Amino acid sequence: MQKKRNWIKMIKPYLFLIPIYIFLVTFKYIPFGMAIEKSFFNWNGGNLNVFVGLDNYAAAFKDSVFLGSLVTVLKVMIAYIIIVVSIPLLAAELLFAIKSAKKQYVIRTAFTFPMVIPGVVIILLWKWILAGDNGVLNILLHNIGLSNLASPWLGDTKTALGSIIAIGFPWLGMSMLGGMQFLIYFGALQSISRDVFEASRIDGANILQRFIKVDLPLVSGQLKLMITLAIINSLQIFESIYILTKGGPVTSTMVPAVYLYEQGFTYKKMGYSSAIGIILFIIIMILTVLNNKFLKSEDLSE
Repeated sequence: MQKKRNWIKMIKPYLFLIPIYIFLVTFKYIPFGMAIEKSFFNWNGGNLNVFVGLDNYAAAFKDSVFLGSLVTVLKVMIAYIIIVVSIPLLAAELLFAIKSAKKQYVIRTAFTFPMVIPGVVIILLWKWILAGDNGVLNILLHNIGLSNLASPWLGDTKTALGSIIAIGFPWLGMSMLGGMQFLIYFGALQSISRDVFEASRIDGANILQRFIKVDLPLVSGQLKLMITLAIINSLQIFESIYILTKGGPVTSTMVPAVYLYEQGFTYKKMGYSSAIGIILFIIIMILTVLNNKFLKSEDLSE
């Protein structure tokens, strides 16, 4: 009887996880498995369902638009990585340097409060800012005598991608690209023992030396996590590009996620769309593994 009670007590916590697993299996694993299966079919989402083997994958690697979208998303990925390891970390360091806890709280709240605004609202606001004729940015440039710098930011192949990456600048109010990273870096800095900072001060380290020798090694775990998330978020970028340019002008802002959506839901090439999704998944997995392998985090227990 006692063994039975112990067994029930042991499995009881796992019973509460059953609904979560049901949702995961239903809405994550089953669709993912179906995507793998349908990537080997010429499937239109309806009555056409013909096995074609690896033809969809071969077609993807011969598709100039898809290959171009990989180059475009690589540029986005590099920009995202640079952003998440620079501005949020710098802001966290500056805030951490403030000694007053009350001032820290006020500034931290001011930085992160915009994170409650839905991302679509921010994108639409920047669409208004970057509009060609009546955009806020162009009007401002005209008013300060810099009319020569005015541009159809989202309508020019040279500026469209950079304009999309710049959305939310300086990014601290965006949960995906700056706000969450800022909070995690700040929390990591707060968790560092004061004895470490005191020891570096006694050794005569200045602010820059302390940042390089103390702060960076001790937040390297968070840096690795943020770089991993930046890689995943950049390769999956969809909403901002679809809302602002739909991959244009021409294909200058076309990324795999938008191309996948276009092929699947516009041209009804659901099998081909599934193959693109699987390729994107493999790329994300490879880059994540490489990131975890080559970016070593500091062992705080040492």
